Amino acid sequence: MSISLNRTTLLFGLCCLGYLLVAPSTPPEFSALLKIIPIILLSFLVVRAGINSVSLHLLLAPLFSMGGDVLLEMNLFVPGLSSFLFAQLLYGSLFLRYHSSWSADYQISLLFVGASLVMAVIMWSYAGDMRLPVIAYLLVITFMGLSANTSTIKGVTLGAAVFILSDSIIAIDRFVMAVPASGWLIMISYYVAQFLLVGAVIQETRSKKRE
Repeated sequence: MSISLNRTTLLFGLCCLGYLLVAPSTPPEFSALLKIIPIILLSFLVVRAGINSVSLHLLLAPLFSMGGDVLLEMNLFVPGLSSFLFAQLLYGSLFLRYHSSWSADYQISLLFVGASLVMAVIMWSYAGDMRLPVIAYLLVITFMGLSANTSTIKGVTLGAAVFILSDSIIAIDRFVMAVPASGWLIMISYYVAQFLLVGAVIQETRSKKRE
């Protein structure tokens, strides 16, 4: 999967870097605005690619992600987690539209399931009162990963894996132990994951148009 290195892509990277550099020294309201600008740009890419049932479906996932970004930036963890849960459901259900076979690349699917089980055990031990919502989210993002891996869209499996990695760092940093440079690791992997997922679907829809 590749997106041509154009002005929008470069602007996306600059906005991500801008958030990482500026956000720590700004009020939460302004930081939340900076945080969602890269996702707004991805939404712009979706709209620019053309409006159809797939793009409208795809557009909802970044919108819910933006809601989660803002809520988490305002330290509203459960509402933010819920917003991201809907984003993952939207991504997963979109990938099911391109479903090939549950046995496709089953080794990677087993890795997703194995990692999910390990995280579930860890979160059950460390998340306290938050264990149920966290594990519910874990189940949904695992569904998203499995749906991505068994779809025919090239590139979404990598995007899903990076997204799962990003959220795993969040969970470990919040509930288990402090992760060095967690802010940078979380946000870089999060932005890369969103870019890969959205970019892969856009490339898929463009290739379908050319057929």
